[in-house]
Amino acid sequence: MKCCGFIKHGIYFEHSFKINTCTQLSHIGGGKLCLLSGFNEKNFDIDKLLENRLKVYNACRNGEEIPNCKGCMDLIEFEELPQEQPKIKNLMFQHWTKCNSNCIYCFTGKDKKFYNSLKTYDVYYIIKKMIERNILDKNGMANFSGGEITCLKEFVKTVKLLDKLNYFIVANSSGVDYSPIMGKKLKAGNGCIVISVDAGSKEVHEKIKRVKTWDRVWKNINKYTKVQKYNDLVNVKYIIIPGINDNMLEIEKWLEKCKNANVHNVVLGIDSNYYEPNRDNISNHILNLFYETKKKADLIGNGEFNFYLGNRASIMLTTGKYKDDMWMDYKNDEIRVVNRYFNIV
Repeated sequence: MKCCGFIKHGIYFEHSFKINTCTQLSHIGGGKLCLLSGFNEKNFDIDKLLENRLKVYNACRNGEEIPNCKGCMDLIEFEELPQEQPKIKNLMFQHWTKCNSNCIYCFTGKDKKFYNSLKTYDVYYIIKKMIERNILDKNGMANFSGGEITCLKEFVKTVKLLDKLNYFIVANSSGVDYSPIMGKKLKAGNGCIVISVDAGSKEVHEKIKRVKTWDRVWKNINKYTKVQKYNDLVNVKYIIIPGINDNMLEIEKWLEKCKNANVHNVVLGIDSNYYEPNRDNISNHILNLFYETKKKADLIGNGEFNFYLGNRASIMLTTGKYKDDMWMDYKNDEIRVVNRYFNIV
């Protein structure tokens, strides 16, 4: 029987009033199996949510193949699974509204005014109800992405609420504005931040982000690295976009900027707009960039860099046509940092 951490004890709060099993969507099955939709914080049906979660879990226990999960790299083979489904302790939040940049690879960039005006449910009240019902486990992880944390009105109060259960916070950010609460989490060692810079120069950064914030972003990255308790809590990401930043000169400049800012975790990803239609026909040029970047990171970092792959890049290089076992050690696995925090070997 096959199962994953999300089916066992995870949940994904999506925009458009949906709650899904997970955020994975770049594998053949497409993921994001919907558990509940059409609700708000006032009419949130916890019992229906738990009922639907259990159905998916029991399907795994019975050895059934879940179509949405086909080809997912997170599936693990189990000889048996506990009869009782574990409590929820892995939370993902993606609101997809309110962002202070306008990345050309993001689907919200097609109509930024529309997405920035979207109204969505306040996850704070739902998390509060879950805690009251005792369905959230202690010592879990909460990941915020899909939009900008510094623009999400309930981010700070939700983090403070989860602090009561000792949750490790992973925050994905543009880096345009500094988050004081994430600064505190980094200083305490119970949170990490991922900032997508996607460029090694001001000109390319502005072309991709479509905002003039290059200096502000690096100023904030420096502020984060100076307060982090451990040197791998600040992650700086570079998403390869064919035709724009897919060259080693730009990547080398990015690596140099990371080194100068005392960044130790560098993450290389691939633009979804290129990856999705080309997953079985990736060009040799793009493939070689991953190998060359890894070599250059080792050289420029002189052993100081931890090199990781973004989600789609991990799928591309560890499964299917382009599978290479060498990449298994470089999957961007936030659980690694979380496990250390909770002293899990």
